[in-house]
Amino acid sequence: MMLRSLTIRNVALIDDAELEFGPGLIALTGETGAGKSVIVTALALALGGRADREFIRHGSPTAAIRAVFEDPATRTRCEVFREIAETAGTSKLTIDGAPAAVAQLRERAAPMAEILGQHAGQMLMNEDNHLLFLDRFAGLEPGRGEAGRLFREWRETAEELRRVRSRRDQLAAERELLMFQQAEIEKAQVRAGEEEGLERERRILDAGRSLMESATRITDAIGGDDESILDRLQLARRELDKMAAVDPALEKQAETLAEIDFQLEDLRRHLEQYGASIEDNPARLEEINFRLDELYGLKRKYGGSEEAVLAALERIREQLKERPDTDSLIAALERQAEQCAATYADHALRLTAARRQAAADLRTLVIEELAELAVDHASFLCDFAYEEDEGGVILGDRAVRPHETGLELVRFLFSANPGEPLRSLVKTASGGEISRVLLALKSAELRHGRLGPGLLVFDEVDAGIGGRTANEVARKLKKLSVSCQVLVITHLHQIARLADQHFVAEKTVARGKGKRTVITVRRLDGAAIRQEIDRMVALPEPPGR
Repeated sequence: MMLRSLTIRNVALIDDAELEFGPGLIALTGETGAGKSVIVTALALALGGRADREFIRHGSPTAAIRAVFEDPATRTRCEVFREIAETAGTSKLTIDGAPAAVAQLRERAAPMAEILGQHAGQMLMNEDNHLLFLDRFAGLEPGRGEAGRLFREWRETAEELRRVRSRRDQLAAERELLMFQQAEIEKAQVRAGEEEGLERERRILDAGRSLMESATRITDAIGGDDESILDRLQLARRELDKMAAVDPALEKQAETLAEIDFQLEDLRRHLEQYGASIEDNPARLEEINFRLDELYGLKRKYGGSEEAVLAALERIREQLKERPDTDSLIAALERQAEQCAATYADHALRLTAARRQAAADLRTLVIEELAELAVDHASFLCDFAYEEDEGGVILGDRAVRPHETGLELVRFLFSANPGEPLRSLVKTASGGEISRVLLALKSAELRHGRLGPGLLVFDEVDAGIGGRTANEVARKLKKLSVSCQVLVITHLHQIARLADQHFVAEKTVARGKGKRTVITVRRLDGAAIRQEIDRMVALPEPPGR
């Protein structure tokens, strides 16, 4: 996708700017300090850059950026709106009108645009990033990511193995305790409600003699030989029956008294049988006391009821399932670690082979591109280095240390002068040479079919160059713009002359009540372009040219 429009409101010293862009090479010029970098800042925010309230124009509660990208072939559009507010928590971000997170924006923007400014130069000046440049050139970012995933999986498994080994005795003791607890509860054969029944039986056995004596006294009182209750009741029944024979109104009372007689007789027989059933059984009482002590002990350890003890047994069984025998666990982790190591090694070795092939291609292309950028006798090489590690991955006849990014450490070697040996790029290249190497790398990506973004933004690509080199850089940027949209912030008239569109940034102090500094950005055409280029031609050469 290419950038179609960029609207900026209250960002830094810009009150309001609405810029329309077309394909090809776009130049943004202006005096030093005119505010060209603000355009890059605004665009970076639209691509998911870190927001800072310092970007908000003084006196305004918010700053806003709207960027519209479009695929010229399909007319597919993507509109990004981002608003930064002074009040925390009130900033807004939408993609095609729908609320979005910054992470979503960065993912969406990655294939649309790339800004190559001071940050890119700083990345190139850090050897730790050279492998990333190589992987981008070769389209190996997915393989690099997979290497990281496999490496972490291997390391996590190895760490778990180390932890289990170090806790072997502790884990074995924990499992032994769980097995003891399981056996203890299972042997007891706990049943819900058992304690209540045993307590009742113990109370009866403890009070056996007293219960028998009480039952005897009651049965004697009800049906004994000496004026028992039943004898007196039968006498009363005979008298009441006589009365009912005279007065039928008493028949119901006579029936009630007869029923009481029958119930008392049933009660007497029941208590007689109950008394006879009670036995003096010290052995059974001892057995009950032992069982209750067993149940009390289990309840103290595992819960306050038989149900709680049974629930504890189920938990222990589940824990034993989750905690296999320590030796078995170690053996399983060893097999898993070996498999992880083998999977990582296989992937890493294939990644190494792909990188070596890509490094050869990159070397050829970068040298060719540098020659076109007036570095006629440049030499360039991707240097592969490996760290020895006895426990590492076998590479050829040695074992090398694995990393999240793969097996190799890569750095770019560079020489700008014939007869001079290749040395570290970061230690030998000048600022201007770094800019050209960066441009050469991007051009190599294009030739290799790996140039992804539809928009490339070059900020300070012209640092430290002039003369013939400036002409070559301009031609290279123009060539790049055939395949993608290129926006260049530049002080070089050589680049501006080749631009398909030309914008200028200007800083002015507004008149009226209260002076106010304002940055404006406008598109030039015709005479205005010639006037701006004349101004740029008249500029003195930068120091060191």
